[in-house]
Amino acid sequence: MRVRGLIGLALLPTLCGCAELATGLMMVADEMEAENGTWYENESHTDRIGTDYCPGTADYGRVNNQTYARVTNYAQTTMYTTIHWNTGLQSDFALSPGESSQYIYFSPSIWPSSTTTQCD
Repeated sequence: MRVRGLIGLALLPTLCGCAELATGLMMVADEMEAENGTWYENESHTDRIGTDYCPGTADYGRVNNQTYARVTNYAQTTMYTTIHWNTGLQSDFALSPGESSQYIYFSPSIWPSSTTTQCD
């Protein structure tokens, strides 16, 4: 069983990009740490994102040893938002006025590093 897992890890760079690989490896490391008893405290944050013309919020934090994030569009037009994660991965959203994205969940050490927004 371990040999197949190691072969799978060795093949990952050929099957996906660097951000996906870094994210996957961080998730594996978090899972191993959780098995050793590592636990992250629950926390929540709300940041204003965008501009006066293109306002929104980004809600993020940790709950039950998972990172979560979601964005909300308060603009009068469609908002295109990207959450940039500390692993290099990106999550893209196109939100109608007043719409909130679905929650995204990752393992606890994967954390949003920034957001970019643009409105029509």
